[in-house]
Amino acid sequence: MHVHDDHSSDGSAPRQCCDDQGPGNVAVTDQMMAAGLLGLDFLPLTDHRTYDQHYDPLWESSSLLLMRGEEANGSPHATVHGAVDSIVQGANPAGQPDFVHLQQSIWDAHSQGAAWVTAHPGDGEVEDDLVTPNARANAVGIDLVETWNRASNVEPEIDYAENRWNAGFRFGIAGASDDHFRELWGIAGPGMPTTEVFAPELGERALLDALHGGRTAIHADPQAPFVTLEADFDGNGVFEAIGGDEVFVPAGRHGVLRVHASFAGGNDVRLFKSPGRREGPFAEFAPTLPEVDFIQTVDVIAEAAPTWYRVEVRGFAPPAGLETGDIPLSLIPDPTALPDQLRATASPIFVSTAPVAAQPAIPAPADLGGEDGAVLALGNAGRFAGFPDLSVSGAAAHVVAEVHEASTTRIVYRRPAADASGTPAIVLSGESRRARFPKVAARGTSVWVAWQDTAGEIPYRSEIWLRESRDGGDTWLPAQRLRANAGRCEHPALALAADGKPVVAWQEISAGNPFDVMVRVVGLDAEPLNVSRAGKTIQAADPVDTRSSRYPASVWPALAVAPDGRLALAWQDDRTDINPLWTGTRITGEADGTDPDNWQIMLATRAAGAAGWTAGPSLGADDRADRHPAIAFAGDGRLVAAWDSKELRSSGSNLVVVAAVSGNGGASFAAAAPIAAFATGMGQYPRLGAGPDGRVHAAWYDSRSADWRWRVMRAVLGTAGWESAGLLMGRGNSTWPATAGGMVAFAGTRNATRMQRDPTQQIFLAR
Repeated sequence: MHVHDDHSSDGSAPRQCCDDQGPGNVAVTDQMMAAGLLGLDFLPLTDHRTYDQHYDPLWESSSLLLMRGEEANGSPHATVHGAVDSIVQGANPAGQPDFVHLQQSIWDAHSQGAAWVTAHPGDGEVEDDLVTPNARANAVGIDLVETWNRASNVEPEIDYAENRWNAGFRFGIAGASDDHFRELWGIAGPGMPTTEVFAPELGERALLDALHGGRTAIHADPQAPFVTLEADFDGNGVFEAIGGDEVFVPAGRHGVLRVHASFAGGNDVRLFKSPGRREGPFAEFAPTLPEVDFIQTVDVIAEAAPTWYRVEVRGFAPPAGLETGDIPLSLIPDPTALPDQLRATASPIFVSTAPVAAQPAIPAPADLGGEDGAVLALGNAGRFAGFPDLSVSGAAAHVVAEVHEASTTRIVYRRPAADASGTPAIVLSGESRRARFPKVAARGTSVWVAWQDTAGEIPYRSEIWLRESRDGGDTWLPAQRLRANAGRCEHPALALAADGKPVVAWQEISAGNPFDVMVRVVGLDAEPLNVSRAGKTIQAADPVDTRSSRYPASVWPALAVAPDGRLALAWQDDRTDINPLWTGTRITGEADGTDPDNWQIMLATRAAGAAGWTAGPSLGADDRADRHPAIAFAGDGRLVAAWDSKELRSSGSNLVVVAAVSGNGGASFAAAAPIAAFATGMGQYPRLGAGPDGRVHAAWYDSRSADWRWRVMRAVLGTAGWESAGLLMGRGNSTWPATAGGMVAFAGTRNATRMQRDPTQQIFLAR
């Protein structure tokens, strides 16, 4: 759950011994090999404040499920699993509690369906005494806490978790090798300790669902003792709750806890009840050798006050007066099982009469949102829907989104009306269970939807699919697979050419190749065209430095069509970085490296009916990371590009949305300038679209609201610049907007009932 390679600037021993300027000796494949030798099933590579490891051609395994991961933030640290890009920690506003940026990062990760894990909580969330929680411990919504980080002291980490559970926080636990060094693989490599996840299948979405629910247990390694805790509170003899679960029952209800410890003979098994260790074990057991499965039940009574129970296995306690060194190793089940050393533990089971709200010492401000006129377009209470897209044809708004069910992600389409009525939701991705990131384009009664689908996760193989409706979205022709390769095809962009042909762009990677942007005009181009490869320098790593490879990435494509049929394409590219995909300096004596990469926005255009694309200018600044482009043509033919931009600082720096305008079809652009910049807030992931009057509308999600929530920010490009900028002040967090025809679709949490453990995120449409 917490593993590094040399995409972290301090990823290996040679790096750390040379002030992060030496060669690297821990490649992506090295950590995969170590994890495979230990028999692990899944592995995230959680490099420091970067997503670049996922753009490395070596990020592929035929034996492990590779989860997206990152160690985010400057202080405190967190590992984030399942996000679509790096989670940016902005600058904490002056005069505000020292966890505003942290709370916003949690909300940002959850808007992507990702799981948030507090890393080594003794380093960031407590005072110098390692006991007293500081202001940063007030952030609500964390999914797991590392109560066992091999690189730090497990005891204060457990104390921190118990303190937060007693304050009503509800999260599970995670183990972390926090491994940077191949030299320590034997004692602290990936899987030492091992986090076991109670999930119905080995799939990224199934694992993430389980992580959100805290359904985890930890042991020292896959061969060490293992323990679980279950509960039956309805008296039917079925233990329906497991560690991580919340059980809601009336006070006075009889319940039974079941402790199951495997290979724990010779160790102590301890059951704790809130408030925890300071009052000693609630029950204690001593499995004997050679007992393999030790099972014990304990009767409990539900109390009026919220309660939690947890279990752990500790190394045996030697007889009084006998030192550990006097005991023959042959009598110790595991020579590392020193007296009272933690060997295994599991997430708590939380018991209360109703859902519990966290009680932070400093709460986040009350929600300032109200009614904003937006109507529910897609999604259900208790489920996640995200990454919406919108196209408007006449009076019809066509909305698509990624909708999550149990262990499943589907692409769903709907045509909502202004009064929240409209057509029924239609699943476009069929029986697929791993469809993501839809885009929609409509003209007249012709509607097209493109998305990314996953053919397999071990190794990871994603494809681009396309589906058409000819009657305005009422019925749909069979889906067609547009692109598949021996690698990954991801993040489609979609537009309709002047003649109605769909234009699809995406990013793709395969062995020995970098991520490139491919584009195809369906019905005109026989094969996709690679618009980003020209001008790239590609180089495999030399044997003595894992960081010497060079695979510049071209990602996050965006498309636009002009009224006269011209096409424009933009993407994010790091070929101008001194060491593409590597943070920090590569080797002593070179110029200073970058952290994050010097990403630029690159463009290409294609005349109506032309066979190929013409390279355009590169936008952005060499001292900034310019990412996540959006592009649109105005009714007067001007081409507008927007993106989010930040200083080359890995954390503590705010993103700002900037835009540039071209009056000559993309051959050149006026100087880029921020759209409604705000010193104490940040904006990210902009989208552009033409309004009914032909003016370009911009929408992005923005943190400037006084209640800290992410909200949709909108602006319109007038003749003298951007105007009418303002927040859409609905309740909850509003993220991932798409705009078209003067409308905006976005993901929102306004119907979530708790700040923690309620995954409700739905898609809304504001007219």
